[in-house]
Amino acid sequence: MTHRTTLLAAGAAGAAMALTSVAAGAQETDYSSVEVPSTITMIVASSPGGSSDALVRTTAPYFEAAVEELSGQDVSTVVKNMPGAGTEVGATALAAAAPDGSTIGLMNLPHFPLLQAAREVQFEPWLESFVPLGLNVVDPNVFILGENSRYATVQEAVEAAKQDPGSVIVGAQGPLSDDQLALYALEQETGAKFAFIPYAGGSDANRALMGGEIDATIGNIFDYIQLEDTAADAAVFSDEPAEMIPDVPTFEQAIGVDVGNLGSTRGFGAPAGLPEDLLALYREAFARTFENEDYVAEARERSITLVRPRSADKFGAIMAEQQDVVGGLVDVFREGGYIE
Repeated sequence: MTHRTTLLAAGAAGAAMALTSVAAGAQETDYSSVEVPSTITMIVASSPGGSSDALVRTTAPYFEAAVEELSGQDVSTVVKNMPGAGTEVGATALAAAAPDGSTIGLMNLPHFPLLQAAREVQFEPWLESFVPLGLNVVDPNVFILGENSRYATVQEAVEAAKQDPGSVIVGAQGPLSDDQLALYALEQETGAKFAFIPYAGGSDANRALMGGEIDATIGNIFDYIQLEDTAADAAVFSDEPAEMIPDVPTFEQAIGVDVGNLGSTRGFGAPAGLPEDLLALYREAFARTFENEDYVAEARERSITLVRPRSADKFGAIMAEQQDVVGGLVDVFREGGYIE
């Protein structure tokens, strides 16, 4: 029996969930007595200029304004980039920060559970080291076939990888990335076996695809948008077509196999131990931010892959689901030599 993979919260059932009214919550709760830090640092576990950095820098001023409106106190937000070791540097700093509300950050999943599975990390067990604040970005994985590939369609590439294991070359960011996880899930669900080449970043894999060095790459929606003019075919790891690339079929539509929802989930979190009143304030501030029409318009203009906002409780459930999925694929990573 194959392991049913579900990493994204972008399915129809999740999209149908109603978010508690922000306005109603603001009327019912008085946050004026909550002690809010004058400066809130927002950690990004990646370099400036990427999609995660863009998300945090777009969100920060709206979150700041929401906190001020809810609490009546002046605050300022500072974005701090802490790249390195596949997000481990930033994740470690976030987990080790004082739980006083002065430090929060972006949680890139499935990187956290993958790092924990691969080696000893200072934030283990990760599910107990962080508390979720809110989620509104899920960037689905996309299998992108290059125009220089030996195969005309995704179906042909998958069939070739089944008939002649290792003959189809797929490059992606890695190792231990959401892209590699998606590739292994595809193999598990179809019986295909691809030759995987890890690249330092998605842009490196994209250049290799355009140069004909590889047959396909697995990236995210942002990558597909960059490669659309040079792509022979593509399929998205989702139960339904992605809003930003509606013409790209799901794997079930493309090859008749449901490979599940996979991608990069980016939500905001804080170190465990945050005081309950401050936790409630921050969660409501993020909920208010995510529903702000000006914020939504600015985020979409910057090609940020927004989904219907998930409450902190729902985000927490997604974190647990991702731990289960990674646990189900650990042996595949171990067989590939990426986990000892």
